[in-house]
Amino acid sequence: MVTIEIENIEIPIESDNIELKGSIYYSSNTPSKAPFIINLAGLLDHRESYFVKFFAEKFASAGFYVLSYDYRAHGETKKQTGSRWDKMVAKIFSDIKEVISWVVNEQSKRLLDDKIVLFGRSLGGAIILTRGFLDTRVKKLIALCTRYDYITTRIRFPDEIIKLISPKYFLNKDPKNNERILIAHCKDDNRIPFEYLDQIKNHLGLKKENVVQFETGGHSFKGHREEIFKISLEFLKKI
Repeated sequence: MVTIEIENIEIPIESDNIELKGSIYYSSNTPSKAPFIINLAGLLDHRESYFVKFFAEKFASAGFYVLSYDYRAHGETKKQTGSRWDKMVAKIFSDIKEVISWVVNEQSKRLLDDKIVLFGRSLGGAIILTRGFLDTRVKKLIALCTRYDYITTRIRFPDEIIKLISPKYFLNKDPKNNERILIAHCKDDNRIPFEYLDQIKNHLGLKKENVVQFETGGHSFKGHREEIFKISLEFLKKI
């Protein structure tokens, strides 16, 4: 039987004097040095949310270290920042750089060959396809049901904020994208328009093998989570 271990940690954001609350998952199958998967939650979710924990435990059981953390205005971190995520959304996106640096610098004894993966859904996927896409330290990006442009959200963000959080302003077409990026979406997602999948695919120049779509499953990939895990695991064999 695989034993899951959870180690609670804090990631300092020195510029704002806060600490992002996080957890590192690993298992009896995880070697002393292994790739790190940073597991990014959706909007208003946190590291204890079902979807986040499900994949944290699955990837840890498969032999990875998995880091999940609470964004500003989410989970335990909310105690320091307050709950107005919309007022700090740009910093929620930019914090991923500090999180990656923390893994590289503070987890060097565990991190295998600087192999860092970003995996996330919804808001997490947008973080992955913006700041994560630009960060060359990240070897693989797996983004689920991601917005292409935040101009269509119910909250009307100022143009200068939209340009800091919309993948359309960060992505570039490159043949290497097919080695690095996997995306997925469900046609019946009632939160994020399904047509964004094609927009992201075309902007990146992804092959069909790198684009996963389901007829049903909604925003949480209901009924397809095991399949998403298996597809992701296969994609990560080439890391």
